[in-house]
Amino acid sequence: MQRLPIPDARVLVLVDGDGGLAAHKAGHLFEDFIARLMALYGYEEPTNSKLRTTSRGIELDVSLRHRMANHRAIAECKAYSSPVKSEMLVQFFGALTVERISNPELHGYFVALPRLTAEGDEKARQIMEGDSRFKVLTADDVVLSMRQQSLIVDIPVDIGPIDDHAVAITEHGLYSCAIQLDPQTRTAQRVVVWGATTPVPLPVLDLVAASPGYGDGIEAVDLSVLRDAASVPSTPEHEPVIATVAGSESDFEYQLPASPRFFIGRSPVISELESVVSRGGNVIVLNAQSGWGKSSLALRLKALVGEKEFGHAVVADARTATTKAYLTTVLRRAALEAQAGGVLSLPPDAAWATLASALATLSRADWVSTKRLVVFFDQFENVFKDPVLTREFRDLALGARECGGGLVVGFAWKTDLVGWTEGHPYQLRDEIRANAVVVTLEPLGPREVDTLLRRLEKALGQRLVPDLRQRLREYSQGLPWLLKKLCGHLIREARAGVTQERLLAEALNIQNLFEADLAELQPVEQDALKYVARFAPVAASEVTDRVPPPVIQSLLDRRLIVQVGERLDTYWDTFRDFLNTGRVPVEDTYILRLPPASVARLLAVLPPDGNGSVPEIAARWGTSDKAVFNVSRELRLLGITVYESNRVRVAAEIWSAADREDAIRRRVASSLRRHRAYGRLLQMAERGSGRVSLASYARDLPSIFPAVSPDLRTWPDHARAFARWFEYAGLVRISGQIMEITPEGDIPAEVRILGVRPVARLGSSFPHEAPGPALSALKSIAAQGPGAMADAYAGKHLRELLKVGAISITQAGGISIADGLVVNEEIDPSRLRDLLNRLPGCGDAMRALDENPALKPTAVGAILSNALGAEWSDGTLLSTGKYMRAWARAAGIKTSMR
Repeated sequence: MQRLPIPDARVLVLVDGDGGLAAHKAGHLFEDFIARLMALYGYEEPTNSKLRTTSRGIELDVSLRHRMANHRAIAECKAYSSPVKSEMLVQFFGALTVERISNPELHGYFVALPRLTAEGDEKARQIMEGDSRFKVLTADDVVLSMRQQSLIVDIPVDIGPIDDHAVAITEHGLYSCAIQLDPQTRTAQRVVVWGATTPVPLPVLDLVAASPGYGDGIEAVDLSVLRDAASVPSTPEHEPVIATVAGSESDFEYQLPASPRFFIGRSPVISELESVVSRGGNVIVLNAQSGWGKSSLALRLKALVGEKEFGHAVVADARTATTKAYLTTVLRRAALEAQAGGVLSLPPDAAWATLASALATLSRADWVSTKRLVVFFDQFENVFKDPVLTREFRDLALGARECGGGLVVGFAWKTDLVGWTEGHPYQLRDEIRANAVVVTLEPLGPREVDTLLRRLEKALGQRLVPDLRQRLREYSQGLPWLLKKLCGHLIREARAGVTQERLLAEALNIQNLFEADLAELQPVEQDALKYVARFAPVAASEVTDRVPPPVIQSLLDRRLIVQVGERLDTYWDTFRDFLNTGRVPVEDTYILRLPPASVARLLAVLPPDGNGSVPEIAARWGTSDKAVFNVSRELRLLGITVYESNRVRVAAEIWSAADREDAIRRRVASSLRRHRAYGRLLQMAERGSGRVSLASYARDLPSIFPAVSPDLRTWPDHARAFARWFEYAGLVRISGQIMEITPEGDIPAEVRILGVRPVARLGSSFPHEAPGPALSALKSIAAQGPGAMADAYAGKHLRELLKVGAISITQAGGISIADGLVVNEEIDPSRLRDLLNRLPGCGDAMRALDENPALKPTAVGAILSNALGAEWSDGTLLSTGKYMRAWARAAGIKTSMR
């Protein structure tokens, strides 16, 4: 009689059917089995207090009484597909300790099938050494007890190499099972089943053959009627397809992940992965949206393992995972390659029949110290469609730590496929993630984008014009695939003789690139491509039943679809979305730096036909070519002017319109509605009852532009520029520091950029400086008499005087002083106070200082901040409060330091 090693024992609870009814039947079958098991330990009439079936298996709590000693006992039983965690053991022992307060003689049994994790086993030994009334039973103990009672027997004949001994609990009785291995490959060939006294019923063989994680569809035979027990069926003709991830051949081949030599940046993430691999025995999960570089990072990790001589790494494309045999096949191939590379030595009795036997083989392997075997599964979201297959990978994640630290397992899945990753298998997905080091990828940062743009310039053989460089940076949003596709498009167009200015005029619409791909196809090819996209990844046989094979081959040759195993998919997820929806969900993401008032100054000096060269306009304006180029940038981005080298030309349809102002306003509104900054404003307004403060909007803006890194101090300026353009387009109304979403077409009549003399936006807050310089400038202007002009020194202080209403600018550009403010070349304090009272918060601040001359500057600043609805830092409150106290003194109010 051939004896099996007890550590390989498993307990299977097998019932007919599926779904809730099968789970109910399995639960009660397990309950009966536990009653029978505890009877072997002298207990009778167990009372079930809780029975549950979960994604991990069956859980049962029972109360018992010993038939001889008459003491009570409680038992918690867990039959899982993977080892039971130590936390569950500790929780049960804690509950047992509480129960012993009222019943000191209470015994406790924790049944863990198949066994505890390594940490749990150590904890169990520690508890049992100090508590004689507590016992842990694993599958080994269960099998040994049933053997001693002759409920099961060892395998009666020698049939060669076998593995994965199991006890099958069925409605027909208890039966023993083992998986017969191929002598050469050590993989599963068939399951042999035998009983203690009787032949095995056919329904039991069917249940064993179909059991998930064990039989998995291979043949199950009754050993008692097998004529030639030692003969092994021939090896199956086809193994599961194991596709490894291939890398790109250039910087801008976006259809494939970046090869290590074209990989850019991600230094913090690389350092984190290096640390995880060096520690060993871990699970890695890469999370990111489609095209953010998960596959590229997986290939970089593989290269890192080789560079650092950590061991051996494999990056498998999980889209070919369709059966349980896939997982053991990948582990076997990776282990054999690692053995050939000197990473480990496999044991002579290595077995790859099931995941359990594969993990046991790796745990018994002789690992070279500090060497690692990294097995990474990319495109893993496809596995989530199969809960049974997902559970197998979950068990791999939970069991990876049991391999002595040499095995590192990785997974990469998308976070933007809600139906697959956030729906049905979420419990199994979360269990994988909970036992892993989760690395979340962000878009490329500014330095990484700069690196790729420099490589683009090298490929083009020319420098990028500033507008095009900035547009690529902003429009790509830091998304690797989008930036590479745009760069590849530029290279092709440049080689065809298209200028950079013309490309800018086309707005670099990614949808145009996809439409260009489709324009080259025949109608039958487009229909086939859309069919693949609708059901991707779809079986190739299903597609060829509807579409002639030559059409499919044509799409494969054009690399618009790819073949993975026996399935077809589009070459890129985003292309698939475009085929299914007709659009690409990418919004404009350029940054507006100047408000409409600044642009109005440029429009005011354009030639009569709205078309002039940059030098000509600079001369008319009295400024530099660079200033003209910088100011005209907003006009180009918003579509008011067209892209022409060294010229500013208003779009013909705008300049020829009967109402140019209305045409510009409609063009601006259309451009801003498809801008991500406006979309974010709407989201914030929805949470804030239609109102958004400029301060909160400025804090949120950087998240919209991950590939752009202006100084943090400039974001409030950008927020104000966007706000003023929103106001001009009639999208918002601005009151103080608050933006309010407006009804369609509600446009303030005074907001114009044509036909008016542009004046500086004064903003709503006051003051920005102490009154001394501004009031000195005011006296100097008063001394000049009517039509006075400010000198260069006074110019920078006019903003405060304009804000107060102390001066106004005449049509001729002269300065007019408010009546009664300057008398005999001196400032009238009472008249100044009247003017200050008109500004938000200033009247309240001055009244507060009348009542308490020693009011602290921060308190004065808080009065102004509250009046404006602004959110100021402590430093701003302090400085503004100091300035306000000084203006109050100039207005005749006495202040003190105490």
